[in-house]
Amino acid sequence: MPSKFAVATLTAGLLAAAPASADLTNGPDPYAPGFGFDKPQEASWGGWGWTRGAGNSIYAEWDTFVDASYPGIRTAAPDVGSYNVTDPFVGWNTGTFVAGSGNLYSFSVTQQFSFNLANSTLSGPIRAALQTEGWGTAIDAATMLLNGVAPTVSTVTFTDPAYDSSFGPVTLTQSLFYWDLPSAPSNYAFTFASVGHSLSLAQVAVDIAPVPEPGEWAMMLAGLGIISAFVRRRRKA
Repeated sequence: MPSKFAVATLTAGLLAAAPASADLTNGPDPYAPGFGFDKPQEASWGGWGWTRGAGNSIYAEWDTFVDASYPGIRTAAPDVGSYNVTDPFVGWNTGTFVAGSGNLYSFSVTQQFSFNLANSTLSGPIRAALQTEGWGTAIDAATMLLNGVAPTVSTVTFTDPAYDSSFGPVTLTQSLFYWDLPSAPSNYAFTFASVGHSLSLAQVAVDIAPVPEPGEWAMMLAGLGIISAFVRRRRKA
């Protein structure tokens, strides 16, 4: 299996010449059992019935940062999928580059990233979740911001200090950050940096949805109660 992580002993030219490969096909699948990514409908942070690609939800996901629509510019559109967003793209600083694996990497500088989405249709309080996968050096959680605001929750969901890649053991880290905001902005800029250089940023998923109002919560809970009662009756029958 080809590795997603390019070790610093390889030259930048060799990395650029290697064939691009997406994280979902290059392994591991971060959504597989035991790993750290979740879709909102199965995650505790999206547990009110929020589903990707439904209603007013927002979704964008990158697992490779090669983007032919922006030749020569340090930006990339989401390649895994997107929903209900305008012009989603990611930018990065000089000294960070797209490796042959499709990941973002640097031999020499602290890496800085900005994931940007626009949507003017959401209203009321929202929850915005960002999931990341990195190889090697860690993401600096202290730098993680959404429109300048620190996350409500920041946690590592999976780590393996010696993941068995074809380049040898590497550190694999998957993390979750989410924000509870009182109102929905029209633009979302997620910004963060690495702890020094040599982070291989492999995958990023963004999920955003309105938080149900108290009356909606009550209706949902009542509906769940009816379903539970129906299931109990069927089991007794």
